Amino acid sequence: MLIVLCLLIFTGFISDSIQVPPPPPIREYMIKKDGVSGDKAGQFSIYSDKAESKLSYRIESYYSPMQKIDLLTYPHKKIIGQLDGHQLGRYHEATFEILDTRNASNKWLSGRIKRINKFFVDKYNINLAERRISMVGKFFSGTFKFFNEGGKLLASVKPVFHLVGPTKYVLKIYSNEFPDSIYILILAAYDHKRKNN
Repeated sequence: MLIVLCLLIFTGFISDSIQVPPPPPIREYMIKKDGVSGDKAGQFSIYSDKAESKLSYRIESYYSPMQKIDLLTYPHKKIIGQLDGHQLGRYHEATFEILDTRNASNKWLSGRIKRINKFFVDKYNINLAERRISMVGKFFSGTFKFFNEGGKLLASVKPVFHLVGPTKYVLKIYSNEFPDSIYILILAAYDHKRKNN
């Protein structure tokens, strides 16, 4: 059994190393988690540059037994997203709403996130306005990738590893097919699940 387990992990590393590299991102964010949030869900600052000088968004949370967060633009502090998460053991589900600011319609879109347990794969199915996005991360890879229904790469997120200091992630956007806010909210839901496992 141990040999089979080692082979599966090794195969995952090999397949990750021979994949075709993604195209250059069209946008990139540095996402920095606040130090201590107490009984609240994690709060984050989202910067549009690696130097962390251009604050674009903030995730603010509420005191609640479940994850309840708002996504705000900066500096205007306008709410453009909300998420309510429910953690039941290893299972995680959340409902969310995002404001589609990509055009003049400014419509609110509703969606749902559900974690799917698979062997050596951490997968989330995201339904948004009759569309589906998958967030997939292989065991030990640390990177999550977002795909549309046809398998097109939309975005990726990777933790920035360090021994001390706040948790950080790099979010790379490869497509304008969905608002960036959806990836930010999904990352917050994932981080909350990881903290509570």
